[in-house]
Amino acid sequence: MIEIGLLGSMRIRRNGEDVTPSAPKLRQVLALLVLNVNSLVSVDQLCEELWEDHPPLSALTTLQTYIYQLRRRLLLATEQHGAPFGSRPPHGSPAILTRVGGYELRLDDKRSVDAYRFDRLAEQGMAQLRTGAPQEAADTLKSALSLWHGGALVDVSTGRRLSAWSTQLEERRKSVQEQRFSLELELGRHQAVLDELAEAFRGHPTHEAFAGQFMRALHRCGRRPDALNAFRTLRSHLVEELGLEPSAQLQRLHQEVLADRGHLRGPAPAKTEAGPGTRALVPGPAQLPADVGDFVGRERELGQLETFLGADRSSSGMRVVEVHGPPGVGKSAFAVRAAHRLRPRFPDGQLFIDLSAVGEGSRQLADVLSACLTACGIQRRAQPAGLDELSRLFRTWTADRRVLVVVDDALTASQIRAVLPGGSGCAVIATNRYRAHSLSSGRKIVLPALSSKESLQLYDRVAGERSRQEDPVAVQELMGMCEGLPLAIRAVAGRLTARPGWSAARLALRLRGNHRTLLELPDGTQSFMTTVAASHRHLPARSRQLLHLLLQRERPHWSLAEVVARLGPGIGDAETLLEYLVDVHLVQEHLTPDGEPLYSVPRLTRQALILLLRGTSMGCTNGRTAGAGDVGDGVTLMKADVHR
Repeated sequence: MIEIGLLGSMRIRRNGEDVTPSAPKLRQVLALLVLNVNSLVSVDQLCEELWEDHPPLSALTTLQTYIYQLRRRLLLATEQHGAPFGSRPPHGSPAILTRVGGYELRLDDKRSVDAYRFDRLAEQGMAQLRTGAPQEAADTLKSALSLWHGGALVDVSTGRRLSAWSTQLEERRKSVQEQRFSLELELGRHQAVLDELAEAFRGHPTHEAFAGQFMRALHRCGRRPDALNAFRTLRSHLVEELGLEPSAQLQRLHQEVLADRGHLRGPAPAKTEAGPGTRALVPGPAQLPADVGDFVGRERELGQLETFLGADRSSSGMRVVEVHGPPGVGKSAFAVRAAHRLRPRFPDGQLFIDLSAVGEGSRQLADVLSACLTACGIQRRAQPAGLDELSRLFRTWTADRRVLVVVDDALTASQIRAVLPGGSGCAVIATNRYRAHSLSSGRKIVLPALSSKESLQLYDRVAGERSRQEDPVAVQELMGMCEGLPLAIRAVAGRLTARPGWSAARLALRLRGNHRTLLELPDGTQSFMTTVAASHRHLPARSRQLLHLLLQRERPHWSLAEVVARLGPGIGDAETLLEYLVDVHLVQEHLTPDGEPLYSVPRLTRQALILLLRGTSMGCTNGRTAGAGDVGDGVTLMKADVHR
């Protein structure tokens, strides 16, 4: 049996005997292996940790010597010659295994490491809090904090990786302390935690959360002068070290203590918004747009999403579902409907992050994330500059929370990664028109067009069933034009609702003679034309050239051989480009009975693209500037095709 302590001085006990290595480099190697237990640590990572950018010529031999000495010191000599890849030591027997490219510390029970026991107890305490058991949660968090006997890795030399680990462990410790102190104050135990709060404040004199909690505890213990002195101490450190004044929340608390208010009110939770890891016992952000009242269908897809995101699972990984589909298929409405159904499972907040403005270039992703953090209660002046720092702050805030994040209209996986929460209790629903740019993890749901029955149901909910009964043949024709796309159906039904004197037959006649009318009919702030234009605008130049080629075909389908024959030199591999266009939902792939693929552009999408290119070409003729790649590839193709 082995016991490993990193929360304070390094302590290693094997079968009751102290086997802690004393050599600094051995302690460094062991700490890195422990903090990556049951995972490969590469030779490069170990060398970087030991010698940073200047490893000696004998680095590999020296590292092998360190591993050998650790095996002997920790009584792991049975594994000193390594083991085949994928093998396991005998049950219950820890070992340092030699792997391809590095080493692995294998432990059957990670709870033998105090850092992992701390994480497990902290998660257990947060789970108890979510289930409405604050007293049990406070006791569990106290047990987690009792595992600490000083600073993390306090007597271990640290390179880049261990230094980052140490900082992360300390931040986690402070977050758990804040939550535990808040619970103790809420339970009226201010006298019991007063000494611990004093120690935490002395150790972190600029930490506003600890300062506020310490002031409340002192005030409730009848020590108002000491509470005021704590505020003066905090302000002095903030001004001298950071050039900052205390937050508005702390200043209000200061005024409350000055006026001697709150002393006889009984226990109250501390509400400090300065610290990014502070767990506020107040309602979290609720940013979901209103649910779509006329939503129809998608029960199978909604069931899949709810099963994956909503079910209780033993896995500690954060869960992500990406929603894909062609323009106008209703990805955003689907994500909002799913989020509302899942809302009770995420009591700490629901965030809605609209990235459409980022894709258009009118906003920066960092600004969007900053606004999101502000909604979480972190004031802008307390936020760092830069996207990476903001992302880390967001992960810190969500680390111990159950938050649902809806990311709408993402263009790339990097955009989604920047706004991913850090807690295993969180979940993400992301709509992404570019399936090729999706994340490698999580689940993916592709929304199909609505069936004929569902299309009529949606039409009835917008225009009213009476409208369909008055002219069923014309309504069927309109639904055929809309191709099962909710955006087009709502736009058509909305136009009839806005023009009570119009019949479905009149609108169908008008749309038959002018395709542009249907494409530009608005549904709220969008039309089918704008959604297709957004997808087209972000295509790479070669994919755009191939798409323009496909628009020139009178018959609807292209075989791969035909595309290869027509594709000009230098554009690229035809099959790869076609697969990309399929992935971004601008081209459909069909298989013949022989299994050969055929490619086509959906009718509505085709009409929108032709009008889009025609408008671009006319814009250039009139002297206006167009985007790169918008001209030249399709200027000559339109005269015969525009009205087809």
